[in-house]
Amino acid sequence: MNAGRLTRGPGPYLLSGIAGLALAWLVVGVFVFPGGAVASSDVIVPNVTGMSYADAAARLKTAGLSADKGEQRYSSTTPTGGVLDQTPDPGSSVSKGASVLLDLSRGEQQVAVPRVTGLSRDQAQRTLEDAGLEVGEVTTAASDAPYGQVLASTPPSGTQVSVPSPVNLRVSAGPPDVTVPDVVGQDYAQARVLLGQLGFVIGTVTTDTTSALPPNTVVSQSPAASSAAHAGSTITLTISGRP
Repeated sequence: MNAGRLTRGPGPYLLSGIAGLALAWLVVGVFVFPGGAVASSDVIVPNVTGMSYADAAARLKTAGLSADKGEQRYSSTTPTGGVLDQTPDPGSSVSKGASVLLDLSRGEQQVAVPRVTGLSRDQAQRTLEDAGLEVGEVTTAASDAPYGQVLASTPPSGTQVSVPSPVNLRVSAGPPDVTVPDVVGQDYAQARVLLGQLGFVIGTVTTDTTSALPPNTVVSQSPAASSAAHAGSTITLTISGRP
């Protein structure tokens, strides 16, 4: 062995390896990630439900997102212009700059109370329900109007109210005292209609099989004809029938 010959150590090889690794990273950075640094651009969608649209849009902008208006629908709990729902959901991970669709409130739905004065109790209920409203408290008052006819509503017709809302009714109890008509000798169906129009209630109906009158003819009544009775009183009848 020549004493003057130098033995080459690992230094040059180590330097060459480091230089090659640096060159490889440079190629990846230039051709695979031309934008420079490798970093995630995703952001978390904040919760903006319940906010006004302006506040929600500002909150999303701060998070690097944009706001788009979605559908509008009525709500009894969220003011007009408030955010009812959002897509994507709060907490979702999305790309920075993505848009979030916001469904907005139109506020409470309002309707005008329909006119129900002069209708029967049942007719008034159907009319109110068709308008999205409900029958509230029903009170009675003596009146010359037919028994059961609506005298007034509260709120009155034409008033704007939220849907659904109750509408209170005052209905006629008929005149304070009504003269009981004479229905003896009348057909039972006709007698029933007449008594009902005057505000009377048909009570017990019995059949007299010994009567010579045609079937279903009123044989007797109680209270008797021409007596005074309060509207809503019960009238009992006996009608003819065959054994």
